[in-house]
Amino acid sequence: MRWFLLSKSWTTMPNIGIFFKIDTDFLIDAVPLTDGEPYGDAIGYSGHYDYHENLVPSTPSERRFKAHDYGFYPRGRVVAFPKKSSFTLYTDPCLTVDDISQLINQFALDGQTVEVAGDEHYHCSHCNKFYLE
Repeated sequence: MRWFLLSKSWTTMPNIGIFFKIDTDFLIDAVPLTDGEPYGDAIGYSGHYDYHENLVPSTPSERRFKAHDYGFYPRGRVVAFPKKSSFTLYTDPCLTVDDISQLINQFALDGQTVEVAGDEHYHCSHCNKFYLE
């Protein structure tokens, strides 16, 4: 478990949602925290499978993404926990510290309390030794 940017300020509107890393690009499906979907104590948004199924590719990264199963590339999600005034960034083990910093920036989480955590749901084809496409 890694922690980044310890602060309790919720003055800017952070985003929640999912992401995939396609080579050096990120595909992100996110909304402002206020538009998220409650799930127990958390607020989240979107699903990896549905995003993959519904995406009509228009960029080279999106075309590479659609050429494989949704679980092929590294992925993760950002979830809010309002009672704790914090966010969890669930990540694939392949993501680097630079990737995580970029995601914190792209999800507008600068100045927020962000826990970076792994989860067995977020293992790409390289991390999952049982992966079959």
